[in-house]
Amino acid sequence: MTSKERVLAAANHRATERIPITFDAEKEVYAALHDRLGTRSKEELFDRLNVDTWMIGPRTPEAPPEARPEKGGTMWGYRTKVTAYSGGTYNELVYSPLAGKNELSDIRNHPWPGPDALTFSHCPAEAAAHADRAVIGTFTWGAYFIATFVRGMEDLMMDFAIRPKYADCLIRTIAERTLMFVDGLLESAGDGIDIVYMADDYCSQLAPMFSPALFRQLIIPYLRATADRVHARDKKLLLHVCGAVRPLLPMILDAGVDMLEPIQTRAAGMDPAELKREFGRRLCFYGGVDLQQTLVRGTPQAVADEVKRLIDILGEGGGYIIGPGHTYIQVDSPLENILAMYETAAGYRRRGQGNSASGLDGALRL
Repeated sequence: MTSKERVLAAANHRATERIPITFDAEKEVYAALHDRLGTRSKEELFDRLNVDTWMIGPRTPEAPPEARPEKGGTMWGYRTKVTAYSGGTYNELVYSPLAGKNELSDIRNHPWPGPDALTFSHCPAEAAAHADRAVIGTFTWGAYFIATFVRGMEDLMMDFAIRPKYADCLIRTIAERTLMFVDGLLESAGDGIDIVYMADDYCSQLAPMFSPALFRQLIIPYLRATADRVHARDKKLLLHVCGAVRPLLPMILDAGVDMLEPIQTRAAGMDPAELKREFGRRLCFYGGVDLQQTLVRGTPQAVADEVKRLIDILGEGGGYIIGPGHTYIQVDSPLENILAMYETAAGYRRRGQGNSASGLDGALRL
């Protein structure tokens, strides 16, 4: 099977000759892997790790000075600053433009991005250049996720509790823009992409951040509208939700979501066997390898054992693409563990399939 065929078979709940593999990581991890393996490009690295996916996304045209990323600006109006931590950097939120502004007029008067805020014109060529892999297209985050930055998490949670009209207006206003960008992605690159990806984190480690009733009222309308657009072009919708999302999964599935990332197995209710039994006929699982303990503190053998366990459970009958249990592998994951993860994923076959030698180059062996 080609990489594209392998991923799409799994997304359609068909068995594959080996488990499909995905990868992403913080920039510092990419640099360390390039140094270890002697690869010079992302394509070379993905070939060495037997990665079956490739992600493409929009670009931002020339923006006014205050909105330029190097100045911490964004097209949504919130700002970040680069903050150092042990081993790397991240962008920390420092300004939410609607924080403390509680009138509906504040939402209407905010300078929301228009259709030209993102461009997808480069996507067809990029998709064609990586057509041997399953191409995953991104457009922007989900409306709730963006609202947490524009409004600020504390104010947004208070809106959900005591200002429902404000919360509804804010989410709908943002969703109008996110759906506009979904359309832009599909119109520009629909023929070249296989899966559409949206990140929209609603959950903590213990439970959803708000009630199922509010989820149905505020989130489901734009989630369903996104799925409808994606399905109209015969693509799959991949939704990223960290944490304890299980109580929301029946609604998420009914809205039309096909695939779920990242399967954070240490969160409440996220036992892989239970998830597979309850939702495996309708949902393709994407991710799963624990970054909270196993990948960062385990031995290479413990990582290999966890990879085999997940393939045996989630890979039964198809419906599983293995990768990190967080979109990005973090810098505290030892390279030996990362390589053990990908070597095992490429070489292991589910119980009853028989096992083969690793598909990885000998230089990758530990």
